[in-house]
Amino acid sequence: MSSSHYLRRSNVLITYDVTNRLLASWQARRLIPFVKVGRKTTLFKVEDIENFLNKHTVKTQVRSAGKEAAS
Repeated sequence: MSSSHYLRRSNVLITYDVTNRLLASWQARRLIPFVKVGRKTTLFKVEDIENFLNKHTVKTQVRSAGKEAAS
């Protein structure tokens, strides 16, 4: 069995600098997997969160040095 690292909600908020409301929205829309332990404890697998964030990261475009912006 592989070892997985899980974080509680409070740790996810601090580690990934997201708001409680945003994390709750992701959960409600089933965008990220989570484990519900009891009534109050929710755990998130680090790998799942990082995969979600990487998948939704918008990459910047690199402009070539030879082109000037139109004035």
